[in-house]
Amino acid sequence: MTPEPVEITIETTQTLDTMLHQVLNQALVAINADAGSLMLVDNKKGILQIKARLGKPQPKRKFERVFKIDDKSIAGWVVQHKHPYLCLDIDNAPFFVPSRSGRNFFSLLSVPIVFKDKVLAVINADAIERNYFTETHKERLEYVAKQVAIPIAARISILDAIAEVGFELSRLPKEGGIELVLEKIAQAAVRSLGADVVTLYQYIQEKDEFPVEGTGPTTAGLIGDTRPMRRKVYKGDVPWTVVHERESGFYSEVQEMDFLTRDVERPGDTPRPRFIEREGIKSMAALLLPFRAAEMKDEEVVGAMFVNYRTRHEFNIDEMTALASFADYAAVAILNARHQEQRRAEQMRMVESISANFAHRMSNLAGTSRVATQVLRERISPSDETSRRHLERIEQEAKVLLELAERLAQPFKGTGKIFELTPIDTTSIIEEELRQVSLNTKRIIISKDFTNNLPKVESVEFQLRQVVHDIVNNAIEAMKEQDAGKLEIRVRLNRKTNQVELEVSDSGPGIPEDLRSRLFAPGVTTKKEKLGIGLWWCQTFMRATGGDVVLKDTRIGEGTTFVIKIPCIKQRDSASIDDLLTIKNELDILIVDDEQRWRDQLVDVIASELYSVHTAKNYDEASNALLSNYFKLAIVDIRLVDADPNNEDGLRLLADIDKANLKTKVIIVTGFETQQTEEQKRKANQSPRLLDFVRKGELDVAEFRKLISHTIGEKKLESGVA
Repeated sequence: MTPEPVEITIETTQTLDTMLHQVLNQALVAINADAGSLMLVDNKKGILQIKARLGKPQPKRKFERVFKIDDKSIAGWVVQHKHPYLCLDIDNAPFFVPSRSGRNFFSLLSVPIVFKDKVLAVINADAIERNYFTETHKERLEYVAKQVAIPIAARISILDAIAEVGFELSRLPKEGGIELVLEKIAQAAVRSLGADVVTLYQYIQEKDEFPVEGTGPTTAGLIGDTRPMRRKVYKGDVPWTVVHERESGFYSEVQEMDFLTRDVERPGDTPRPRFIEREGIKSMAALLLPFRAAEMKDEEVVGAMFVNYRTRHEFNIDEMTALASFADYAAVAILNARHQEQRRAEQMRMVESISANFAHRMSNLAGTSRVATQVLRERISPSDETSRRHLERIEQEAKVLLELAERLAQPFKGTGKIFELTPIDTTSIIEEELRQVSLNTKRIIISKDFTNNLPKVESVEFQLRQVVHDIVNNAIEAMKEQDAGKLEIRVRLNRKTNQVELEVSDSGPGIPEDLRSRLFAPGVTTKKEKLGIGLWWCQTFMRATGGDVVLKDTRIGEGTTFVIKIPCIKQRDSASIDDLLTIKNELDILIVDDEQRWRDQLVDVIASELYSVHTAKNYDEASNALLSNYFKLAIVDIRLVDADPNNEDGLRLLADIDKANLKTKVIIVTGFETQQTEEQKRKANQSPRLLDFVRKGELDVAEFRKLISHTIGEKKLESGVA
């Protein structure tokens, strides 16, 4: 029997705590309870915490107790079982935990607030009478819990997103740099605030410039046409206006805002509709980076962030606070990246200065030492073996100094400057180095594993060659006592950091533990008659040009692996802006599934050596892939969050493809056979892009391949071997 309707009113413009008090008050009124509490659940920490309480105050209560989910408590039981608990008499309840002030009630009703099969909170109602609550009370409270689940989940997701972005910000110098963090911030806003499109523009205040030509701003969500966003930002454009008027705003009706709708003069540029017209935007938040720059006029502005909705949206207090936090996070990321760039430039100048001075001083020092040894050799008796042995050592060290001076001076001979960054093909440099190794060292077995079609890197060619030579040569020297050493070279593109990573592994004795922490310090070496400056120089040079050299792994008696990280050249440095506006990588297939095993299996079924295949594990990754690539075919699982049985992100992705008018054809796959699946199939069939709807358990490999070859076109390997 369905309970009578309970009218619940939630004021969404209030804070989360106010909302929870509102929910608790109306819940207790709905069942006519004396008192109660509302507990939020932290599933990661395994705790429940009282966030709202109503009823008679207790004089001994100084703070709220924190419960553990696995405690023997009624609330813990409710969270674990995701079911209500009706306690008619607490004296007979096996899970009841009395408060510090004793038994203040005798009947208890506890109901979970569940969203997508996850318990978010627990509503507890209590009464001073025994046997007070009934099944009707329970049904009415469950009805309340169901109504409030979505708005509470939305608010909690905002808090989670802020924490996630803060974590990513803490990793900024280590993994992926600024662009990765800005993407995380934009994605968090889309996910946690339900936004359709987020754009994040960087701004250089001293130049009054938005560096977006050819690349565009950082974006999240699916945008119909990104090309206009890759052009210059003109006076009067929205980012320009927000930055120069130094004003953040939350606009529920964008059509009422003149600066969002008026015509803008763009001399020499192709006329185009405003962003809100092109994308059908109804509401928008525009935020300065940092957010406080609106009130502090001397604060440097480093960008602007826009959060857009295609349906009308009212911004509540928590959303405004979250967006202000996101804006400040983005500002910190940008400022940190600029600080790193400035530091790198200073390091480049330092290295240039050191190089020139070292080369000059060492050359003079080595030259005079060699002359001195020749004079002394003439005067020392041929029978004085000790003196002659010392002279040989001086000559050898002078030779090392001369070689190092030549190495440091070499780059200045052509240009007078060490850092002339140019596009370089990494593969050719490595192949050339390995050819020399093969010619000079027959006992070394070389194993190569290169990723195809690596982008060009940006570095100083001579110096990069020297770094590769030094690291490879170190590996060979480490194996000089072995009859047959093994040298492994692996080259990969790290898309997160936009770097080519060259791994060099040897089968040598490994590096002693006491040297590992100071391996890159000047003067540290495991080799006799060496200065111990090679690794220091390699790392210093690579870091000065945006890369790095790191020790990845070493084990005594098993070998060592070093990684050279080389930054890829930016597209805008190698192509004109007009060319870039039309650049979009053309790939054959996008596979989207949250299960790694299924993604791998599909790649095998498709025969990825015939087709260019990109994989994504969730909606955000797939959306970003669709923004930067054109795919002929997308194979998409309906449910992209395994823990959520109601997830339909695959259908959401299909709707995005339709909305953006992409030419990508889509095959929907599902691992379930339920009535819900039939409804999902009906929804999918409404899309003109849908090719087929396939159940994983019924997939016919031969027919599946035929469908793919018919859609993309049959391909054959040049060798003729599949």
